[in-house]
Amino acid sequence: MKIGQWRQRIVIQQNRMTMDKDGNQRNEWTDYYSCWTYANNLSGREYWEAAQVNQESSLFFLVRYCGKLKDLDSTRYRILFRDEIYNITFVDFMQYRNRTVKLRAEKVKR
Repeated sequence: MKIGQWRQRIVIQQNRMTMDKDGNQRNEWTDYYSCWTYANNLSGREYWEAAQVNQESSLFFLVRYCGKLKDLDSTRYRILFRDEIYNITFVDFMQYRNRTVKLRAEKVKR
């Protein structure tokens, strides 16, 4: 893939437990990592599989691997892209070569 195709910026956020001033615990999304990505709509078989469960608003993001992404999963992380929130539904470490990570994500309906 050519370097010029990695032209979209995303922010990966992490869900953390925090305490407020009264000592109550609450979930809070904090910025974890920002990077350049190749973003695209699903196509082919992936699109039709998503359409069967009403997830046509899914995208995939291809990002370069780094050490901060080694623990990335779909339960504690989400993506901000173009002022929209996307829940990560699948993380693919692309043959475990530590070069690229493919993230499949679904747009959150507000």
